[in-house]
Amino acid sequence: MKKLMALVAVALIGIAGAFAWSVGEIQGTWKDANWDANWTFSTATNGEGQIVLTLASTGETIYTFNDSNTANFETKATTDGVTLSFYCKDTQRAYKFTKPLSLSTDLKMSIDPDWTAQDYNVTITYQTGSAGLN
Repeated sequence: MKKLMALVAVALIGIAGAFAWSVGEIQGTWKDANWDANWTFSTATNGEGQIVLTLASTGETIYTFNDSNTANFETKATTDGVTLSFYCKDTQRAYKFTKPLSLSTDLKMSIDPDWTAQDYNVTITYQTGSAGLN
């Protein structure tokens, strides 16, 4: 069992590098059903990674997160899973996406607004037909 956990940890550390904005290896869409919102991880036309927030029902783009409008971008592997986090000055929020150590394709998302101590925490579900990790 210890060997299996060690292999999983090594794999997750390798996957963590795929989260870098310049790599853009994550391809897929996860839905926040509470807000009818889709979080799409993709590669921009310039080849850099981006996360596009859209309304699921209409496809209207709400915001596009990328290297030019985010700060404190970090990826790390922990005992909870692989986490991607960043801060966006425009939206005045810190964002964290965690892929737990499980076979599920869902992500745990946490949004920390500057103006309140109450964070928004939700599990966002992978949308079938999106590309996933390359």
